Amino acid sequence: MPSYQDEQPYFTPVGGSGQPQRAMGSVPPPVQLDPSLFGPDIPPNGPAPAGPGYAPAQGNGPYQAPGQPQRAAGQAPPVFQEEPPPEQATPSSAGGQGSPGKPGYHVPRTGVVSRPKRSGLPYVLLAVLIIGLTAFAAIRHFAPQEAMYGYVSAGVLSSRYTGSAMLVRDETVYTQESISQIDYTAEEGTEVDRTTVVCTVYTSGFNTRELTTLKRYRDQIKEYHKQLIATSGAARDARLTTLDTQVRDLAKTTRMMIQEGRGNLINQEALMTETLQARQSYLRQKYPNDQKLSRLYDDENNQLQRISSWTKQYAAASNGIVSFYIDGYEPVLNLNTYLNFSPSEVRSMYNGQIPSNPSATRNTVSIYRLVKDGAWAALMLCDDTDWTPVVGQTYKLLIESFENTVVDATVDSFTRAGGELLVRLSVNAGSVRDILYIRSCQVQLGENVDSLTVPTRALYTQMGQTGVVIVDEYGNNYFTQVSVISTQGDITHIIPRNAGVLYEGMLVKLF
Repeated sequence: MPSYQDEQPYFTPVGGSGQPQRAMGSVPPPVQLDPSLFGPDIPPNGPAPAGPGYAPAQGNGPYQAPGQPQRAAGQAPPVFQEEPPPEQATPSSAGGQGSPGKPGYHVPRTGVVSRPKRSGLPYVLLAVLIIGLTAFAAIRHFAPQEAMYGYVSAGVLSSRYTGSAMLVRDETVYTQESISQIDYTAEEGTEVDRTTVVCTVYTSGFNTRELTTLKRYRDQIKEYHKQLIATSGAARDARLTTLDTQVRDLAKTTRMMIQEGRGNLINQEALMTETLQARQSYLRQKYPNDQKLSRLYDDENNQLQRISSWTKQYAAASNGIVSFYIDGYEPVLNLNTYLNFSPSEVRSMYNGQIPSNPSATRNTVSIYRLVKDGAWAALMLCDDTDWTPVVGQTYKLLIESFENTVVDATVDSFTRAGGELLVRLSVNAGSVRDILYIRSCQVQLGENVDSLTVPTRALYTQMGQTGVVIVDEYGNNYFTQVSVISTQGDITHIIPRNAGVLYEGMLVKLF
């Protein structure tokens, strides 16, 4: 229970004044509240202290104003009310000066004016907002998103076996004895049909002076045509004018194609030849009675017959790819003979020694070869001589060259002799164009081979070709063709068709 024994007086009397004054440093008295704000049973300043522990103040008790009755024992000390002068304002509810106090404002017993507490709701809302933004940023950063780019990586598919190999094609070489000159008609590497003229061969009795004579006759015919046209007023000949215009237009187009480096010159040459022949035929018919021109035509025909006695035209015996590049292995290393070679013989061929051909004669010259597409073979000298291949099983065969080629190869047979392991492989579903000019090379054989891997979504088809789109350091996109080895879920193993274009670490676009 509170005790008033140690309380000091709130006010000290000042000589004769009926108005109590506040002592220096003392706490101001509580303000008298309006009795109308309380009930009839509750005094404005609270109930008086009561209880067995209460005792009236003795000695230096609270000051008691003169003229007021003395406190009886057990009676609460009176509460003094300070009436400020009219010109003096009472303290405001905010503890400032100069503003009147609000009616019914209750000042604590300590005499210190309490300030109203500020609401913490804005701070709570701000904290919630900060936490929400942080959580959203974290989710955006760590949550999986749809990627737009991927990288090229190195991949290895199972075990592999390396070695040296000789490639075998289904090809036939055509030869001729005593050849002095060959004029090629077909283009190198083109597909020809049966009976298509491939080339014209001149035998050893032919002399190039015969061609010089033929050219002289033709030049004479050309000059005489100019004279006839100039004297006969050919400017009024509509047919000849049209033919001359066609020749000039074709010549102009051909010149532009050569300068710009685009277009099909083969077709352009055929059109030009056809137009010139039409013009020559018209000129023959235009001057049928000119004796000099007829004599020049006779000289040209006689020279052509003379030359034809030393020439022979070769036509394709079957459909295939024609090539005029021959390495000398064709007559002895083909699909009819490749199963008969031993490991030591294959090693000799790989080192550049061509086997002898009993059917060849001294003056025989190879003219061209005709290669059939679809089937070819390989004789592989495996580096791992302890490996035992499975006959009849199909492996992945990677041919290392300027353009890496991956095909399915089936083991036909194998021979282990002289410290060498020879594996004979047949390829039935690969384009022969990929190996048209390859004879010896390094290969990898296995259920899988070394490759590059890209995300499966990086594969893109353009004009029927499968490839990936490379993104360079400047953001430019480039399409490059690839060969797909296998796809394992989101990862695809590939081999670039053009070596050196695609390598590990490059950025590719996803689709």
